[in-house]
Amino acid sequence: MSAGEARARRGRVVSDADETTRAGRLRLVVPADWPFAVRAGLEPVLAGWLLIVVPTLAVFAATSSMDAAAALSVGTALRTGTGLWGLGLGGAWGSPASPDGVIGLPLMGATILQALIIRWSVHRSHLIRSLSGLWTVLTAMATGALIIIASSPEESRMWTAVPGLGALTALLVFGHLQRSGRGLPGADRWWSRRPRWADPALGLVRGTAVAMAMLVAVVAAVAVVQGAGRVGRLHDALSAGGITASLGLIALQAGWVPTMLVWALAWLAGPGFTVGTGSLFSPDVVIADTVPAMPILGLLPDAPLGAAGVYLPMVITIAAMGAAWRRRRELLGLELGESLLAAVTATLVVTLGCLVLALAASGPIGPGRMARVGPHLGHLCLFIALEVGVGLVAVAALTHPTTRRLTARGMAATADAADAPLHSTRERMDAGVEAVRERRAAARESRRARADGADDGPAAERVGRAFILTVGD
Repeated sequence: MSAGEARARRGRVVSDADETTRAGRLRLVVPADWPFAVRAGLEPVLAGWLLIVVPTLAVFAATSSMDAAAALSVGTALRTGTGLWGLGLGGAWGSPASPDGVIGLPLMGATILQALIIRWSVHRSHLIRSLSGLWTVLTAMATGALIIIASSPEESRMWTAVPGLGALTALLVFGHLQRSGRGLPGADRWWSRRPRWADPALGLVRGTAVAMAMLVAVVAAVAVVQGAGRVGRLHDALSAGGITASLGLIALQAGWVPTMLVWALAWLAGPGFTVGTGSLFSPDVVIADTVPAMPILGLLPDAPLGAAGVYLPMVITIAAMGAAWRRRRELLGLELGESLLAAVTATLVVTLGCLVLALAASGPIGPGRMARVGPHLGHLCLFIALEVGVGLVAVAALTHPTTRRLTARGMAATADAADAPLHSTRERMDAGVEAVRERRAAARESRRARADGADDGPAAERVGRAFILTVGD
């Protein structure tokens, strides 16, 4: 069927459905494109589930015993595949009362795979309004619930995967509708009234996230180079030399690669992460203990960096400064207060994003001490906020013209304040010198006057006597 024929068919279906839903109040709850909304919710859930279950069945068939009953029994493999799929959506596999404990560490690779399938399906369906998106979300949750009811592992808490699936679907569906102009009009009006510092703040978020991702990639590459030998030995021991088992083990570990990247971020930031209670992996401290025999855990650091590990988290601050420097022109176009507000907002958004990632990379992987695995949430948020915030705020403040003017004024005022005592001292010294000069001049005048008075006294007496004699004659 050509693309034109497909569009024509879709138009007929929408037209027929629209005619059906025009009667009474039904049109308020049933969108005109409800068949496509249902399909957009049904097919990505089934596709994501099958992409995990089918390889699980293949691995089970390749590694099972030659016993006919074991080979024909697919229930265990089916429940295993459903459990792995549920781990990617927030489910928990196992029971605290069982000897194996609970596996609740999210399989983030499965989450990303499911998100990509949902995104593809939503783009393909061309939903027309928000009500269609709601039908898609409800259909996806209903489909996920049926899968879990039918094939969930025994004594597991897989029902939590249903709201996780719903949240993931809603985020992608309504995000797509809003970007395409078919979402909530109130949201568009609200976003159109956003303050002018909002766009620079989002630019800082994107730049900082990209810079941190590059740093994490470097850390991961170094870990792979150093731990490749340990990973290879563990892999060979578990796969038993079978190709199918080897591929299955690789696929399973690929699902936890994003989790390891989040752990690398926690390690780079400074607080590190734990793999079991009592353990700690950070740049300056490594406290290792027994870990599960998973090949990917061979990448864990086996020794601290020493003194260099204390200063390593500063690279995040440098990366944030670089991201802010690339956006300095946008920041310079704002007032100083707006520029600082953009930097602080970006810091909060990045910290919140790291918190979400840390939650997705934390959970139990077994009984006892293995019930605590992942980064320490509070410490990670604090370190990220300080490291990113210092970098962004420093560039936003120090490069702004207002800051330079205030700095120049402050330096001038400081110079004037420093010169004021010196001027006062000079004036007092000049006044003292002048007073000494005046006193000396007055003393000289006084001595001269006294000297003149002593010389003029006898002469005046003689003149007076001569005048008296003349008058007497």
